[in-house]
Amino acid sequence: MEQFSDLLKTRLRDPAYDYRQDSFLLFLKTPVRNFKESPTVKDYVKYTEKDLEVMATGLKKRYESEIKREYDVNIINGFVTHKNEIKGVTVSNIVESLDHIPAYVWEERGKEREEYLINASWSSGYFLRVDPNTKADISIYSGEQNLSGSEKNIIIVGKFSKVTITEEIFSIDEKADRAIQGKTTYIFLEDGATLDYNYLQDKNMGVMDFTFIRTFQQKESTARLFHVNHGSDKVIFSTESRQIGDNSDYRVFGASFSAGTQEIDIRDSSFEIGKSVNADIQVRGVVTGKSSTIHRGNVDIELESVNSTGFYDSRILLLSKDGYANSKPGLQIKNANTRSKHASAISSVDSEQILYLESRGIGKEDATSLITGGFIGSLIERSKNEKFRASVEKYAEGISL
Repeated sequence: MEQFSDLLKTRLRDPAYDYRQDSFLLFLKTPVRNFKESPTVKDYVKYTEKDLEVMATGLKKRYESEIKREYDVNIINGFVTHKNEIKGVTVSNIVESLDHIPAYVWEERGKEREEYLINASWSSGYFLRVDPNTKADISIYSGEQNLSGSEKNIIIVGKFSKVTITEEIFSIDEKADRAIQGKTTYIFLEDGATLDYNYLQDKNMGVMDFTFIRTFQQKESTARLFHVNHGSDKVIFSTESRQIGDNSDYRVFGASFSAGTQEIDIRDSSFEIGKSVNADIQVRGVVTGKSSTIHRGNVDIELESVNSTGFYDSRILLLSKDGYANSKPGLQIKNANTRSKHASAISSVDSEQILYLESRGIGKEDATSLITGGFIGSLIERSKNEKFRASVEKYAEGISL
């Protein structure tokens, strides 16, 4: 990391320099895990220290050609290229907004090693702020060239606002050159704020994707996250909410599709501090080919978080003898005045269900797609965004045993 250390002193010496430096020191202090995660697997997503250095020293560039999609906000390589006027909503490039970002934002650096490095090395990203008492529905198109680098996004939803954000991330290069891309998105919900956040990632197979989404909730705020990972050769995707305020509510509905030789690691957790808070995490995965998927999550209910609930549920359809799936849920409950549980299941499609559909004149491949679509759709249909739901339905089509 000597090369990045030099860059930190030169190219990245901006108003966020102290934040970058502290994040980089945390990265250096955090040891590399050296134990096996299971008797047979050390890492579900394999990468090297060199890969991390390539990401950290990569530079996201402004795209020269014009790309405009029918979304409220167009973002290319982490830079805002087009935005519609939405009452009560401000969207700007983070590099141009550093003097306007509240100080408390810079107190948050995450907790994972790769996340620290992204928070030290970002070169682009957006700052989205919603005024108090605002109602808005915001669609974001994020196009990515196959360039290595990292970006940081900050979303602040003001008091008593009700907002839906749908962000869809695609590659704009047809070729699948090797690229390592990192992103942190930190969401701050003020008192009484409500947010539905739909996240869909479908990048080229040459891309390795590190994404960390953290939600910080004040009292009586509500967050619902819908996340779908379909693309990228290697994916580490993490969400966590820090429920500081009393009576806050956090719900996650996630889906992942792995095929070919993809490696996907999905991490969803909640950290409950306020009184009478709720967290409900439900994730689904579909594994085909020689791919691998792990779901891991932890519900942490602190001593002061009385009258709270925390649930985690993971289910994976393993549709290939050459594929690999695992699930590692966990609970850390520090007071007795709570309700919590976790569950996980890994299975294939029930042969009796296939036979039943075949007896009704439906082919085996279509029958598998129907079952898979229902398996994923039971979660994603809760999203209010019709286009988002349609994309997930399309991913489920054509999946066969």
